Formats: sequence, C-alpha cells, structure tokens
Amino acid sequence: MNRRMMMKGAAGAITAGVAALGTSPSASAAIPGPEILGQGRFRYREVVGWGRLDRTKVPVEDCHAITENRAGEIVLLTNDKRNNIVTYRKDGTFVAKREDRFPAAHALEFQVDKRGDELLWVTDHQMSAIALLTPDGREVKRLNPDALASKYPDLTKYHATNVAVMPDGDFYISDGYGSHYIHHFDPEWKYIETFGGAGTAPENLKQPHAIWLDTRRGTPELLVCDRANALLKWFSPKGQLLRTVPVPGSQPSNVAAMADGHIAIASLNAMILILDRDDKVVSVVGGEAPVYENGALNRMVPFNATFNHPHDVYVDKAGALYVAQWNSNRSYPRKFALVKG
Repeated sequence: MNRRMMMKGAAGAITAGVAALGTSPSASAAIPGPEILGQGRFRYREVVGWGRLDRTKVPVEDCHAITENRAGEIVLLTNDKRNNIVTYRKDGTFVAKREDRFPAAHALEFQVDKRGDELLWVTDHQMSAIALLTPDGREVKRLNPDALASKYPDLTKYHATNVAVMPDGDFYISDGYGSHYIHHFDPEWKYIETFGGAGTAPENLKQPHAIWLDTRRGTPELLVCDRANALLKWFSPKGQLLRTVPVPGSQPSNVAAMADGHIAIASLNAMILILDRDDKVVSVVGGEAPVYENGALNRMVPFNATFNHPHDVYVDKAGALYVAQWNSNRSYPRKFALVKG
C-alpha cells in the first residue's frame, strides 16, 4: 500500500506511545485566506494559520513529507531531530510529536502489513538509510548503504531520497541526491536490480527525487519525478520505461493521489500541479493557468510567491491540499481547502 492511497479506519496508530503536549499549542485559529489559487475544478483557498505551533515546544526545520495515517490524522516529517514526526488533527490542532533518530529525515510512507498493522517507512538522505518502524517507534528493520556496496564502489555517491512499496512487499529506492538510480529490493530486503542512472538516453534520470506506485491504469507502474529534467517518467516494475510526460518550468518533487484518477505533484519552485488521468496538467496551484499548444505544454510560471519550495503534498478525501515546504524559514505545513462551485 502507498502512503497517498487515502487511508481509512480507526485506531490512532502513530500517536501510540508518544507524549503529547496536552492542549494544542496552535498559535492562532485557522481561517480562510482571501486568495483563490488554481484553475477550473481545482481551485483552492489557504486555511490561514493551519498547523502553526509553539516553536519553543514543537520546532521544525525543513518540512520534507506530509501524509495521513489510518486514524485520519495528518503526519508531518521534518529534519528537526527534536521531533522528526509531528501529528495533527485535520483542523490543524496538535496531537503528538516523536522521533529523534533522523538528522536528514526526507520521506515518509505508510504501509499496512499482512496482519493489518500500520508501519512507517522513513528515508534519511544523509545516512542513506531506510527504516521501517512500528507506530510506537520500534525499529523493525533498517537498510543501510552497505546493502548496495556492490553497486557503489564509493558509497558517498549514494543518497536515498524516497521509497515506493509494492503490495507484495517489493520496494524501490530512488537515489535522488547521489547517482540518479532506482534500486529494486524483494520482500526479504534483498537487492534485485537497478535501473535509471545518469545519461542522455530516454530511460536515464537526473535527480529522481521521488518514486510513487501508480495503479490508476489497473496494473502497477512506477512514477518517477525526474526533477532536474522537468519530466515525469513511468516505468514497469521491471524497470522498462513506459512513457514520459514533460512538465516544463517545474521541479517535480513528490506525488499524491486524488479522486477520479487525478494526481497532485509538488513542484519545488513554488507550484502544485494537478494532472488528470491522461497525465494532462489541468490546474497549476500557485501559478499561471496551464497552456497547451499543438498538444505540448508551454513552460509553466509561478506567480505571487504563494509557496516557498513545496517539497511534498498530500490530498485528503475532501480534496484539501496539505503542503510541506523545504527551506522555508522553518515554517509549518499549510492547508488549502478546495473551493466548491
């Protein structure tokens, strides 16, 4: 299961075993913002003040990942070691904080295992480690860089940025800050193969920042955010390139599932892209409306500096966007409500 396949059920998984702060340390009540962003069916208004907390109690550095747990809570991953994981209710009030093991916490995935237990996959790009945790923080497994020693004579050239987990337990690691590879492991965490890598061939990659399991067409595909090339590339589970979609003017960084087969793409240069099930950009949140000429998408342009380096996005079942931002002056995540009508 993928972290952005909207999760249902009760049981507050991630809050277990975590010391909360009592009442919410929110700085102000969340209110709708005046500006409407995006186009067509996908227009949004910021919920001003959502998620802002007391910095002396719940500090953040870069906000790298955001998603929802099985209890319906919004979960933030930050590289502040005093609290790598921060949990909110959907109204923006604080639930809990935890974790101090990940100095460069970069990606967060949820998985429900065969027993129905919810597990967390955390990627740290500085340690190049992939950790599998229980909701109470117990580490089940950890994949360290030496697992790929046969592929990298110099392991300083490996910097994992994201993980995609298949239903059968296979998983894929994107080496987005190192040598631009995608690595495939089996359910026993044994290395299988590698694809991608630097180069000029269609299947090569340049900063594959995120990898995401895409099942919208009925069979599993791997969507890679080829960030430095401003491309979205879909691969088969065997590493065969299936198709490429240019997104000129963007820096695609992470993917979120939406209703009706749409997806949202966090673009690091101040935009959130909404694509339909045919992979056509239909709304640019924080940017000018997308324009196609002769079937080709024109270069997209952000405006008004609405966002500050959106690194990840999550979309809840009501259609609201939750945005985690990198290098944004230690700002908290932001929520944007879907404008009806």
